[in-house]
Amino acid sequence: MIANMVQDNLSKALRIFPVTRFDGIRFETTEVPLAREVALRIIYNRDQVMTVACVGNHLDELAVGFLRSEGFLRSFLDIESLTVREDEATVEVLTVDHRRVKTGMGRDCGTLFSSGARGIGSENKREEEYLGSLSMRLDPKKILHWMEELVGRSVLHNASHGTHCSALVDRNGILICREDIGRHNTIDMIGGYALLHDMDCSDKILMTTGRISSEMVNKIRHLGIPILVSRSAPTTEAIRILEEVGITLVAYVRGGKMNIYTHKDRVILGL
Repeated sequence: MIANMVQDNLSKALRIFPVTRFDGIRFETTEVPLAREVALRIIYNRDQVMTVACVGNHLDELAVGFLRSEGFLRSFLDIESLTVREDEATVEVLTVDHRRVKTGMGRDCGTLFSSGARGIGSENKREEEYLGSLSMRLDPKKILHWMEELVGRSVLHNASHGTHCSALVDRNGILICREDIGRHNTIDMIGGYALLHDMDCSDKILMTTGRISSEMVNKIRHLGIPILVSRSAPTTEAIRILEEVGITLVAYVRGGKMNIYTHKDRVILGL
């Protein structure tokens, strides 16, 4: 069944495209798989709050996760109804309080492209602390193993070389993986999945292939995850925020090595 789901996601997210290839000696005509790009419309209490560029998989998770990271949703109990129209690439969320988007944000807030993130819900956010478990500990050898597994399970990237992948992990291994053309989207999908399944993330690890920037951190910190692991390098601002909010950052995980940038006490050899 899992294999069928993976194949279904592949068929929806990839398109075959003709190209002319130069191999250093000659030109040839061939076909390559490319990641699809669709524009997801997110509607919150009848206001369109954003259009997000994505591959078109897991639209419910992406929309809910985006609304969660922007402060519009905090719990699955906030949701009265969730309507997904895949043929229109539209997700409509109605909340129990029917709270409308604040002035200046509704009806056409803009487009969120796959290469970036933009916070639109600052006036709607309710500030609170999102600290994960202080007792969480992890063996670095497990990190290396799980990162290798994550790269191997990045089926869209392995086919198209045009996507990012993120995973939610517990002490026993990878729980779910999500891929998209936008690294921010993969984080929102994880957040949406967790919210829709009423999942406590305070004892979970988030792993990603994408670069860790301040925008990524601002999405991740609201999940309550104590440990963040990336295959890529972070930015200085991301490190500053993660140090401040108490999240362990392990990054540049590749070639059997890794760098621990913040709160290194959670990473202990021999556990």
